Formats: sequence, C-alpha cells, structure tokens
Amino acid sequence: MIRRRHVFHIGGYDPITPEEQVERLRRSLSSFQKIWGASSRLSEISNTSAISASCSLEAWGPNWKTHVTFEILRWDDLIRCDSKAGFVSRLVQSLKALFDFIVTGTIFRYAIASWKYAVFFIFPYCCLLLIAFCSLGLSYLVIRLIHATFWIELLLGLSLSLAIFVGAMLWIGPKRRINHILDDAIFSHQFLYGQKNKLDERLGAFANLISRTVRAAEVDEVLIVGHSLGAALTIAAVARALTSDPPLETCGPKLCVLTVGATIPKFALHPMGGQIRKAAQLVAGTSAIGWVEYQARDDAISFYRFDPVTLKRVSRDHSGGHPRIRRVQIHSMISPIRFRRHRFDFMQIHYQFLMGNDQRSAYDYCMITCGPLDFDVSTSPCGAVGLFDADGSVMTTKVDDRLDPSCRE
Repeated sequence: MIRRRHVFHIGGYDPITPEEQVERLRRSLSSFQKIWGASSRLSEISNTSAISASCSLEAWGPNWKTHVTFEILRWDDLIRCDSKAGFVSRLVQSLKALFDFIVTGTIFRYAIASWKYAVFFIFPYCCLLLIAFCSLGLSYLVIRLIHATFWIELLLGLSLSLAIFVGAMLWIGPKRRINHILDDAIFSHQFLYGQKNKLDERLGAFANLISRTVRAAEVDEVLIVGHSLGAALTIAAVARALTSDPPLETCGPKLCVLTVGATIPKFALHPMGGQIRKAAQLVAGTSAIGWVEYQARDDAISFYRFDPVTLKRVSRDHSGGHPRIRRVQIHSMISPIRFRRHRFDFMQIHYQFLMGNDQRSAYDYCMITCGPLDFDVSTSPCGAVGLFDADGSVMTTKVDDRLDPSCRE
C-alpha cells in the first residue's frame, strides 16, 4: 500500500486560486470520510510561488495511513490576464479563432469525435448571433416609431443595434460565462499557433519541477492530475520532462498520470496540434508511466469514448491499452437528487471529477489522490469498491485480486 504520495494538480482554463482549490479539496475530503469511513487532515497552503502552491494532507483508517503532498501547478494568473481583454479585442480574436477552426476543418472533426463538445465550442458564438439578431429586432421596433428619411432611419438603426448589442454583451457575457468560453477559444487558437510564450515558459517550469520531484522525493508514488484543458498541459509537461531527462521513467518513485474531463483532442485534432499529438504518443509509449483517463457520457465538456492518442473512437474500456480509458457514470458517483438538480449544469458535472462523491464508486478523486491503494489498484475497473470495510479498514487480502481481469464494471 502507499504510505507517501506526491500529487501535482494542473487545472483547466479556470482562474481559480490555489486557496479556492484547497477549499474545494477540503469539502471533498469531508465526503470522502463519510462514504469510506476514513479520517483526514488537510493543512493550509504552506509553500507558494508564481508557478506552484502546496499543502500537506494526511488520510488514515484503522490499518493504514497515507501522507500526501498536494501541489498545485499554477497558471491561473495567465488565465486572469486573458480575461482582462477588452470587448472589441475579445470579439475580433474569438471570430478569428472560429474562422480558423472552420477553415481547417477542426470543428467538423470535433463533431465526429464528440458532437456534445462541438456544441459546447459553438455555444458562445450562437449566443453572439442570438444577441445580434435581438439587437436588430429591438432597434427595428424603435425606428418604426420614428418618421424620417431612409438613410437617417438606417443610420439610427445601426447605431442603436450596435449600442444594444454591446450593452447586452457587457451585461450578459460575464454572467453566463460567454466571455470565459470565448477566451478559452482564443487561448486554444493562440496556443496552437505558438503565440503563448508565457505559457510555454510555464510548461518548461512545470517539467523541471516534476523532474526534480521524481528524482528527489522520498515517496512511493508521484501522481500528476490533469483536468479539462489542464490534461493537455499535463501531457505536454510530462513529455518535456521525459525529453529533457530520459532516465526519469526508471528512476525514483512510480510516475502516474491521471486525466479527467480531458480535452486533449481539442488540440490534437487541429492541423497545428502536432506538439500535443507527439507529447501524447511519447507519454503513452513510455511503459514505465501509468496513464489512466476517465471519461463520462454526461460530461459534455470533454471527449467521451475517444482515444486521445490514436484519435479514434473506442467502444469499450482500453484496459490493456495506453492510456487505459475508463468509462464511468456521473450518476454512480452522486445521489439521484443531486444528479437531477445538476443534470443540465454542465460545469458542475464537468467538475464532479474533482469533487467528493456521495457514494462509493469505481471512480473517486479523493481515493485515487489520498487513499492507500496503489494507482493501478485504485484505477482498476472496479476501483476501490469492495476493498474497504465500513470502519475504513482496507481488506488487504482482496487488494491483489482487484487487478484480476475478471473484475469488470
């Protein structure tokens, strides 16, 4: 069993601060304690810098105890910088990104890979179009009350439409996350074309930090978790670490990669996504690294039943492939009442991969990151289900059986 673990966390395109992430982890641990019968203690953030922030965590049961260093690899400052873009700049750059994704055929590849993600990608543009039509309609109704020449009516109509459109976007954009999703599209476009130099430098710093930790950490396991767009950054950082330090895969503790709610194909399906495609192939081809990806049908902001390396649809779990792809159901993690409440709250569903469950399930974020089970056991098809007594004790005689191929969801 694992006694000491170092966890790196790379979040998605969300300007959440390390303090907010630690508070979310604290709430998740509360659920973890209730459903698994475990106990835990989480410290406040003790070490923080421009690229990382870390805290200490202990989780234990009657016959086990795990010490975890939870380190957040930061790029929230870069996301907040993007959010400061002006209205005109955001509109122009987002339309430029849309044009590129259409001309290159990427949006159509999204539709083939995951129609839900394709809808999510075009959602803010549909909102822009709807607001534009409503602005034109409202200005037309107002202009009809004015009796003037055609050219004056046209000039007033266009001016009024523009004013309504800008006002509506300034009011609705931040409230409905329209601006945020547009910024995501702009970021993706600029990243693909090598226009994110600061992020490139940050990925290099992540790779160096991962390499140093693997070589120096006196732990049983180093786990790197990538969520959403952060999954692509995780693969890029690990690939850089392997390239700059080839012996990394065989030295030090076991290196594991967990990608959840991942959007790696968002970059890999674009003609300019060669960097991510090569990185995914390198990580997948390194047998000493355990890479598992969890996908859920109800998570619209990801690519369900799609292999991030081969870029092909899959019909079932890739238990023997690399990465091992696990299909899970959100409704198996949370209560029926909670599922019905958030069924169409796509962001809530998307972030469930990083939250505490309401019941024991094959996928449990806290169990994988904080529990005593080896990564291969906690990410097996049945997860930790059936391995813990009600009092939180590990059934040690059953742990080895969990890797048996006969165990299926």
